Amino acid sequence: MAKKKTPVNVSDLAAGTFTGVNEADEAELLSERITRYGQAHARSLLMLEHLRDAPSPASTKTAASLASCGNYLHFREYFTVGKVRLHNATFCKQHLVCPLCAIRRGAKALGAYLTRWQVIQHERPELRPYLLTLTVKNGDDLAERQAHLTKSLRKLMDHRRNFNAGVPRAPWTELCKAQGAVYTLELTNKGNGWHPHCHMIVLSASNPSQSDLSSEWHKITGDSMIVDCRPITGDPSESFMEVFKYAVKFSDLTLEDNWHAAQILKGKRLLGSFGLFRGVQIPESLLDEPLDELPYWDRFYRFIQGEYQSTGESPKGFAVR
Repeated sequence: MAKKKTPVNVSDLAAGTFTGVNEADEAELLSERITRYGQAHARSLLMLEHLRDAPSPASTKTAASLASCGNYLHFREYFTVGKVRLHNATFCKQHLVCPLCAIRRGAKALGAYLTRWQVIQHERPELRPYLLTLTVKNGDDLAERQAHLTKSLRKLMDHRRNFNAGVPRAPWTELCKAQGAVYTLELTNKGNGWHPHCHMIVLSASNPSQSDLSSEWHKITGDSMIVDCRPITGDPSESFMEVFKYAVKFSDLTLEDNWHAAQILKGKRLLGSFGLFRGVQIPESLLDEPLDELPYWDRFYRFIQGEYQSTGESPKGFAVR
C-alpha cells in the first residue's frame, strides 16, 4: 500500500508570499512573514486613502471594509513542532484591492490545488505538468480586452470538450491532450495598454505543440498568436505558485488602474479548471487550520507606524478563539 503523502500546508506557502518554505523553519521565518504582510497592508492603506480622496458609492463601500482589514494579526506558535498558524484576524476579502487578502486567498487556492496534484501524481504517474501562457493583443479598453480573452479561452476549451465528446465536425485542438488543467486570468498595464493573459498548468502524457497551439489561438482570437508552452522541470510547486500569484499582482498597478480594474473584474471568475483538476474546493476562511491539542504561544501584532509590531497581548475587542 502506497504511503499517503502529507497534504500541502497553506501556511508554509503563504509564509514566503508564494515562495516555498521548509516546514521546520516556520517559527524562525515568522518575522519575514510579518514583514511581507506588513508591506501588503501598507499598500492596502494607500488604496484606502485613494478611495477616500475620490468618494463614490462604490469607493465608499470598499473603503469601509478596507479600513478594518488587517489591523491586528493573531498567530499561534506551536513551539513543540516549530510551526506557526494565523489563528485570528479581520479580513475584508476584497482581494482585487487588498494585497493582504490576495496573499491569503492565493495561498489557500495554491494549497488546495497542490494537494490535488499530489493525488494525481500517485494515480496517474504518466502525466507531466506543462505551463501554458495565452495572451491577447493590448488595448485601451480593459472591459473589451478582458471579455475578448475570456471568450477566446472559452472557445478553445469548447473545442477540446466537443472533440473529446465525439461531437461531429468538432475541431481537434492540442488542448485535447490535456487530462486536466487549472488556470488563472491576469492583467498588467505597463503604459502600453491593458494586457490580459492566462496562465495555465496543463497535465498531459505527451508534449503539446506550441506552434500548433499558436496557430489555433490566432484563428480563435483573430489578433493574437503569442503562446508559450513549456514542460515544468524541477519542483512543480514553483510553477503552481506563478499561476496563483495573479491576484497579488494587482498591487503592481497604479492605484488608479488598480481601482479601475477591480470595478471591471468584480464578480468575474479569474480562476478555473477542468478535467482532473475539476471540483477542487478552496476554503472560504483565510485563516490557517489549527494544530489541535498541541501547546502553543499566542503572538499578537498590531499595524503601527507602517509595520506590524508585536503587542504581547490580545487587543481590546479582539477575542482569542
